[in-house]
Amino acid sequence: MVGVPKSKGCQTCIQRRVKCDLARPECTQCQRYGADCPGYAKSHKFMDEGEKLHQRFGKKRNNPTTLPPASIDERIVPSLAARSTDKQQPVIFGSFVLSAFTRWFGLNKYRVHVPWTQYIAQNIGQSPAFDAAVYCVNSMHMGHVHKNTRLQSSSREVYSKALRLFGDRICDPDSMKTSESVSITIALSLFEAYSRTNSDSWARHAAGTALLMAHRGPAAHLTGFDRCLYLSFRSFLVAEAFVNGRRCIFERPEWQAHIDQVRWEDMASPRVDEAIALFIDLQDRIFMEVSKARRLHTMPDPQKAARRLAAQVQCSDQTLHALSAQLRLAATVETYQCLDNATADGGDKGPFIGPIPSTFPQEFANSVLRGTDNCFYILRLLLDFLQRYEVQNSTPSSECQTETQISDPLPFRFVSKLAYGNGDSGSSGHRQNLPPPEKWLDLVAASMGLEAFEVVTCAIETPGSTDSLEETGTWSGTVMLR
Repeated sequence: MVGVPKSKGCQTCIQRRVKCDLARPECTQCQRYGADCPGYAKSHKFMDEGEKLHQRFGKKRNNPTTLPPASIDERIVPSLAARSTDKQQPVIFGSFVLSAFTRWFGLNKYRVHVPWTQYIAQNIGQSPAFDAAVYCVNSMHMGHVHKNTRLQSSSREVYSKALRLFGDRICDPDSMKTSESVSITIALSLFEAYSRTNSDSWARHAAGTALLMAHRGPAAHLTGFDRCLYLSFRSFLVAEAFVNGRRCIFERPEWQAHIDQVRWEDMASPRVDEAIALFIDLQDRIFMEVSKARRLHTMPDPQKAARRLAAQVQCSDQTLHALSAQLRLAATVETYQCLDNATADGGDKGPFIGPIPSTFPQEFANSVLRGTDNCFYILRLLLDFLQRYEVQNSTPSSECQTETQISDPLPFRFVSKLAYGNGDSGSSGHRQNLPPPEKWLDLVAASMGLEAFEVVTCAIETPGSTDSLEETGTWSGTVMLR
């Protein structure tokens, strides 16, 4: 816009500082004094000169469909936005832990030395592979909470990036022994279990975690964040052993001693009260027996070891029954005390919303007892098979002269419950009853891994014997755990 102010008179009047009457063609003041009137300055109107200026300087207007300008933070210091995003990751991951591991977090939050959130806050931005693993879990969690499909798609892209980056670390033996590598495999396994892209992908990553932890040894998981890795993911390693048909690393003597040492240290910790210490004691002792259950399915010399194996199964069964009875009694006493305290305070307390606090360990005890009941069922199946096997090989009948070979898998197998979410196995009713991903994770963690799968058996009648079992590989029936 250009323009000039309106004229106040002729130049002669202005110089003489007299009022000009603006008469035309000459003002009256100039005629009175016999002076030539110089005339009046022409007034200008305001006009838009933008187009002419663009043409004059050879510039054209930009199309308004260009990308929006960067924020002031990004223009001044481009790394500010990345730093802000990094600082959000521990908070988001903490939200994921609270929503996905409600009961598990409630009892074990006092057992870890360095929790996940603290480790992420200290190490985010230092390793591209670790950053990508954390980002993919957080993006999937936020996408699920807010029902944002774009975040879920983005999480899968970051997950693929994390796989590529972690693949580069495999060639370095030293990096594979670090806590960071173990944490990456755990994060990738949790992502697969949460997103349910495949029925057994979570177990494959968990198998990698078990391999790394076994390679590092139990002594490397006693303090710091390594202790948290052991406590937070040990149930999934038990579940992986059942699903993939292999022995669990925790059944080894050195890991049994590790579980026992951590149990004693946590019971003596000043951060836990008497009730929590009792539940830690019973739960870890039950976990030691559960982790050995998969070992009972492997028989290197079946002809000589059947009776000895049956004795081991009965011993484990009796130990679990004694420990579960103590746990039920402790949970009953604790529940009674909580109700009695609520009555003394003037009435029933309102419903609790959020993670189970340390004052309510009976909630966690219920999950442990359900996992124990599932283990009872598996041991009974194994014991029945061993007894049937011994009877068949001790019969002098000509039909039973051929020695039956006990192999692994036995006449029952374990199928991940996540298979039902993809239509790979199970009926539509089972797919409908499958809990949301965050609830499934909590069930697996709190039940020592024994609610991660279903037991599929094959019990049909064959000619000549009503008790014989179907050949391994053909499965006629599915017996679901309670």
